[in-house]
Amino acid sequence: MGQKRFKFGRDLFICNDKSSFTHQNSLQTKIMSDDLNGEDDEFFDVDDVIDSYDPIQSSNIQNELTKEWIGLTRRNFGRTKLPVQMFDRSQISIWSILKQCIGKELSKISMPIIWNEPVSFLQRFTENVLYSYLLDKAEQCDDPIMRMQYVAAFAVSSIASNIDRLSKPFNPLLGETYEFSREELSFRFMSEQVCHHPPVSAFTCESLENRWKFYGSILPKVKFTVKKMIVEPKGTLTLELKRHNEIYTWESLTCTIHNIVVGKLWFEYHGTMEVVNHTRKLRAVLNFKPYSWSTRELHKVEGYVYDSNKQKVRGLYGFWTDSFFSIDIDNFEAFLKQMKKEPKQSTKSSATASLVADESEDLDNEDVPDNTNEHNLPPNSYQLWKIIPKLDYSPQYYNFNLFTMALNELTDDVKRQCPPTDCRFRPDMRKMEDGDIDTANQEKNRLEEKQRAARLEREKRKDDWTPMWFRTEKHSITGEDVWCSNNRYWQRQWSDCPDIF
Repeated sequence: MGQKRFKFGRDLFICNDKSSFTHQNSLQTKIMSDDLNGEDDEFFDVDDVIDSYDPIQSSNIQNELTKEWIGLTRRNFGRTKLPVQMFDRSQISIWSILKQCIGKELSKISMPIIWNEPVSFLQRFTENVLYSYLLDKAEQCDDPIMRMQYVAAFAVSSIASNIDRLSKPFNPLLGETYEFSREELSFRFMSEQVCHHPPVSAFTCESLENRWKFYGSILPKVKFTVKKMIVEPKGTLTLELKRHNEIYTWESLTCTIHNIVVGKLWFEYHGTMEVVNHTRKLRAVLNFKPYSWSTRELHKVEGYVYDSNKQKVRGLYGFWTDSFFSIDIDNFEAFLKQMKKEPKQSTKSSATASLVADESEDLDNEDVPDNTNEHNLPPNSYQLWKIIPKLDYSPQYYNFNLFTMALNELTDDVKRQCPPTDCRFRPDMRKMEDGDIDTANQEKNRLEEKQRAARLEREKRKDDWTPMWFRTEKHSITGEDVWCSNNRYWQRQWSDCPDIF
């Protein structure tokens, strides 16, 4: 029986039958033997699987790819666990801390370190590019509609690492930086805290083969009421597909955290994300639906791809916590109509159901919703993206995935190559990661005081802060002032870096 081979990112996989896939490196000897025996090998890309969609075969393919991707993640991203497990927070009330801050901007408040996780916001945003292979797939497509679908899938996947992540990342210090770059990977990422009041983080991520560039800035606006916390990241995200001369933009979503007073914390993303291809006038409009007691569905995403004539050409559907599908438009419309006719029956009592008219209030008085989403997809659907499964031991390590486990690892390469402003040199995060909470809290306070003193000194000298690696310029499409790389970082000249730690 001949073999089929296809690429997944930079790696080659071999298909022996409908459900057996193996990474190339483990089959070198067998491949050479088969070639010598004259067996016919058929080469094809993942898109070929999509074109002849078989639900069972596609599921098997995705499952095997996921297993192999975990192996690649372990090899490419580094360690698979933190040095120590997180400490027990069960006896600590977040409300006892937050009640002092009602009506204030949370990013400007010094929070106790006990509610942090040992990564900086700069590192946490790096998680948005975990599924950057979707951008590689988009760049390889000749069909602009197909490119839009992969870009939309990337936009959805960018928040997938946040599942069950209820800890607060460390606020970056002014001038703090982070880079994620490895020889085995097809991209490199770097970011910098370019402003402190308001707190703005700028980033740039680029394909090493100059296929694409993804960049932007984030201003996290965080406020809360007595019942919920609302996070509204402000800032435009831009993607350039170089070969196609295309520019895409979109913005981040609102996140609401429920039960900050009573009950177990849980959160959801909601709102409309519009991914725009400005070059070809295409749009993907994605509706991240808020939880509803009537449908019992959580983390659901529905949307459409619109052509330049504003006509719907593809349906998009899935859950940002699991997977994302593209669906033929006629089947998708029929699918949505059928779902409206046969909504899921709520398990709530009739007395509680009568209060559904004000669901936003009900949600804050309830336990965590049951997240039992099912994929009852129509024919001719195919999967654009599937999440890497959560680790069994993730809850013991801040619900980090494999990618996140490695973000703060201080390796010899990091010590040798990175600037002294890199997050991994922060002593407070390092101590927290090692389980020394008391010293971590002391270091956090020391760093914040050092930053205040440096700001006062600049004010006395009437000096303005100038970021090292980013500059503002007019966005070529929106006309807004945006933060862009000054293209100096990868020259690795660190002599002028500030002393912030």
